[in-house]
Amino acid sequence: MKVRRQLERLEPMILDPVRPVEGGDWHRAPDGKWSIAQILSHLAIGIDLVGVAFEKRFDKNDMRRRATPRQALLRHVMLGVGKFPTSVESPALARPPDRPEPEQVTAEFRMGVERLGRLVDQLPEGRQTEIFVAHPFLGDLNLPEWVRFHYLHCRHHSSQIERLLGWIAQNSN
Repeated sequence: MKVRRQLERLEPMILDPVRPVEGGDWHRAPDGKWSIAQILSHLAIGIDLVGVAFEKRFDKNDMRRRATPRQALLRHVMLGVGKFPTSVESPALARPPDRPEPEQVTAEFRMGVERLGRLVDQLPEGRQTEIFVAHPFLGDLNLPEWVRFHYLHCRHHSSQIERLLGWIAQNSN
């Protein structure tokens, strides 16, 4: 199942590259950019918000997708083509604190991924497409679409983490 494969790739994609990060390097970043801890916090916040929202709607029936034509087009392009826009600012709800605790946000990321995994396991495939949770730019997304979004979102931020790790290595004393 594609949804399960994408979920299983989130942790290695994000957490494997940051295993060697220690101490203050978690919070180092060029001016105006997020640190590794902030990126991880941002991802954990988003995944958790979606998981909690789906849990609350688990038994909800007769839902209808709400989306403007623009949102529907963006959803189709982004989730279908797999291109994550780089110029979109994060919604306030998903912005990380200035200095998140690395161990805590790592655990929160893992727990969020596990929560989505439980939902995928508990909801029959047909039911997964009948429950919707709003995305601020793409309109309502069902569970497989949210998993695809998080996969693309993590892939987008994994390349930022890679560049940040290179910057940290070049700017170490």
